[in-house]
Amino acid sequence: MAIGGSSRRLLALCGALLWMLALGAGSVLAAQPETCDVQVSPRAAAGGSVFVFSGSAFVPTELTLQKGDAEPISHDLNVGDADPWEVTVRSRTGDEGTWTATFSDPALDCTASVEFRVTLSNTDLIEDVVAATSSPAPVLLYVVVIVFGFAAGMLIGRRVRANA
Repeated sequence: MAIGGSSRRLLALCGALLWMLALGAGSVLAAQPETCDVQVSPRAAAGGSVFVFSGSAFVPTELTLQKGDAEPISHDLNVGDADPWEVTVRSRTGDEGTWTATFSDPALDCTASVEFRVTLSNTDLIEDVVAATSSPAPVLLYVVVIVFGFAAGMLIGRRVRANA
């Protein structure tokens, strides 16, 4: 079966359109970043600590912070053309819980989220006492108190025995 001239032109035109469509889709896919990723350091810290968020390959213009199911809090960002970029957030006492930070770049249709945890402050007094006794001065003080206590007990014991 032979294909006529007009059919051949139509097939060539369809082939050219498909080729252009494939090239156009490839360039759109290449323009998107490989990954839209953000990291946080530290992942968990006590209230009052500073959390440092960093990322690359996209430029976020909005930060949304959300604790659990609570209402999200949004902030506009201006990180300039820094790549990689960094954003710091200071927590407060009372912010305890698991938080989600979402960074958005509408120009690339890119959104990256990371979780971090604000923990309770350390209230362990035993740890503070043990840390304070790690130097030799308090140990020497304990020895002096024990020796004087033993000597005073011996002296009082002899006087009681002499009066009896």
